[in-house]
Amino acid sequence: MKDVISEVEFIDIFADNLRDIMKDAKIGQRELAEEAHLTRETINRYLNKKTMPSLRALINICYVLNCDLYDILPACNMIK
Repeated sequence: MKDVISEVEFIDIFADNLRDIMKDAKIGQRELAEEAHLTRETINRYLNKKTMPSLRALINICYVLNCDLYDILPACNMIK
């Protein structure tokens, strides 16, 4: 098993997880942005695999989506 993932792989997996969780929660970009105190453009950049959120933004996103960091972040299961 590979012990590390590249930043590109990390962003890809994060974006896919975010999209899936948003779909399950039936929440759109605009609503997530408003409730997480971010802009819709910021959420769009996350979903389009352009950037990763700050820790504050990540925690706010998880709070709004009622999900755990383990659900949205890749490689959390690799932490020993």
